[in-house]
Amino acid sequence: MQIKFKYLLFDLDGTLIHFDVKTFIAEYLRLIQSYFSRYSFATSVPEWIMEGTEQMLNNEGTMTNKEKFLSAFQQKTGLSEQEIWAKFLHFYQSDYNRLKSITRPVPGARKILERALSAGYKLVIATQPVFPQIAILKRLAWAGLDHLPYILITHIENMYASKPYPQYFEQILSILGAMGEECLMIGNDQEMDTACEKVGIPAFFLTSGMRNLPLPAEISYVGDFTDLSKLLLLA
Repeated sequence: MQIKFKYLLFDLDGTLIHFDVKTFIAEYLRLIQSYFSRYSFATSVPEWIMEGTEQMLNNEGTMTNKEKFLSAFQQKTGLSEQEIWAKFLHFYQSDYNRLKSITRPVPGARKILERALSAGYKLVIATQPVFPQIAILKRLAWAGLDHLPYILITHIENMYASKPYPQYFEQILSILGAMGEECLMIGNDQEMDTACEKVGIPAFFLTSGMRNLPLPAEISYVGDFTDLSKLLLLA
């Protein structure tokens, strides 16, 4: 039986762009801390950012992830949410670019996205929504994946939940006006990305070129970009 979906939901980090997560986060926190250097609490900023991120990861859907983060960070710093957001945006517009050197494109990623578009699939960047849109767009550019007609990119400003909670995937379905079976989630994190199957979205667990892996019962598909191309009838 030939299988063809309508929407392809791609994870970003580790799937479409490579970098060492620990190195990236450490450098990210070091750079953003300098934007609060004139405050006495500056040394606590990295810890508070991680705590705010944890709030987003456990968001119960009553507010956007942006609102959740700013509320938590505001309570720690005493600064207004507007001032906090302005500092973060300034960082993303400038020093965030220094993190590009830590990242590298995933071979074949742009090719498969372009071929999927040509075949009529609609593309979603279903990344963990703990960064602002500007940060996601820059990482897409660093990966050589910018200027493509994505119909949705999940980020801190438009999402009310995070992976692996079902609410994250349910919100995507609601935005798309789609049924779960019309979508395919492609990602490299078995816990985060395959949680989509709880709401009826099949998952493609993307490997790093490893072949002949056993297929876990709870995951619909496993393979590399070659296997994905065959599944999507792109080969």
